[in-house]
Amino acid sequence: MWKPLAISALIGLGTAAQAHDNIEIHTDDCNVSLDYSVSVGPDFFIVTPEDDDQQLVYFNSPDRLLVDGNQTSLTPQQQLLMQEYRQQLHVAGRDTLLITLEAVDIAMNGLSIAITALAGPDHPDTLELQQFSADLLQRTEERLNREGEIYQLGASEIGNFVDETISTEFEPRIERLAKESAGTIAWHALKAVFTGGHSIEEQVTKDAERMVEQRADVIEQKAEQLCTSLETIDQLETEIHKAIPTLSNYDLVQTK
Repeated sequence: MWKPLAISALIGLGTAAQAHDNIEIHTDDCNVSLDYSVSVGPDFFIVTPEDDDQQLVYFNSPDRLLVDGNQTSLTPQQQLLMQEYRQQLHVAGRDTLLITLEAVDIAMNGLSIAITALAGPDHPDTLELQQFSADLLQRTEERLNREGEIYQLGASEIGNFVDETISTEFEPRIERLAKESAGTIAWHALKAVFTGGHSIEEQVTKDAERMVEQRADVIEQKAEQLCTSLETIDQLETEIHKAIPTLSNYDLVQTK
């Protein structure tokens, strides 16, 4: 099923963004689902069941089409339809990657603000966690964009990967930071009291919420644009099913 990674990443990392933690893109104006996993490159796409390697549909531009292992001959008009279909899927895959990376970056930045305020910007563990954030972004991009310009759509593995990486690698580091930096954290809090400033917790909360809300608004707009693109793909699919009956059983994108 389609998983809106830009949304699920924010939910999974515990930020304050408003979103739906499900397997659809669902907003006030858009509700789209994708019921297969799609790998799409500059001149091909492959459709498989979610979390399965079984190849259901394979298209290589301009005229090689396999459906359930059987080759289908394409007329010039059908070839144009399939090439347009692949191109639109490719753009959607690229946009999904960009939104996902931005969502992960927002979540990690929010946590970084809190950690930096508590332990100080030059604390070794703060620098280590900043490096981890950069590594997580790179590893997420590698999962979504394999071999360059080959994007993944509809696979739930990315959301699972981010959640698992956070729980197994990031959370233990935060716990260790809190234990090892108790003195530093206490000093920052005490200093805030002596200087008559706001409590460090209050300032951290305000800074993190402000940053998340501003960037989440931008992501929401991009998600709406992606949803509109997927609705266009859904319309093209209807035309393709009529023109190429062997593909009629594979309704990749569904709008409600």
